[in-house]
Amino acid sequence: MSKKNATESEVIVDKKKGKKLFKAGLKLYRIGDYEGAIKYIDDALIAYPDNYEYYNQKGVMLDKIESHEEAMEAYDQAIKIDPSQTKAFYNKALALKDLKKYEEAIKTFDEVTKINITHLSAHFEKAVIYELLGNYPEAIRRYEVILEIRPRADNVKRKLNKALEKYSEITNVWKYKIK
Repeated sequence: MSKKNATESEVIVDKKKGKKLFKAGLKLYRIGDYEGAIKYIDDALIAYPDNYEYYNQKGVMLDKIESHEEAMEAYDQAIKIDPSQTKAFYNKALALKDLKKYEEAIKTFDEVTKINITHLSAHFEKAVIYELLGNYPEAIRRYEVILEIRPRADNVKRKLNKALEKYSEITNVWKYKIK
């Protein structure tokens, strides 16, 4: 066997080992053993270091134990591996929101909607952040974007009405309700 073929088969073995370790980590995650799960994911990453999903899932697990800064590092690795995927951007934005880094979270949600303009959760989370910042016109605009995509989203209609009421109170503009 040539050296090239031996190297190729080693990579395959490493990927298989990585997949087994990743699945074991997911099992621990599902039963609430987050720290144990992270150890398995770290081992999976040693076996298969260029796996987007492993880094993204590690970030999710780190977020679960409120290690948001470490989670963002994992998300950044996932993004570096495959910047065309929305999951790591979205999860990173949620971590930034949890850290109350709202402006950074908004920019990261923007990355999600650049990749997928119809990503409703990203639009929704941005609207919520804009409300937290008191920027009701932008929150209202985000809710309206969601309703253009999904007109029957009743929870969004309720949030829009509340944002309109708050904005109305602040600016004394007219009130109207979405039915």
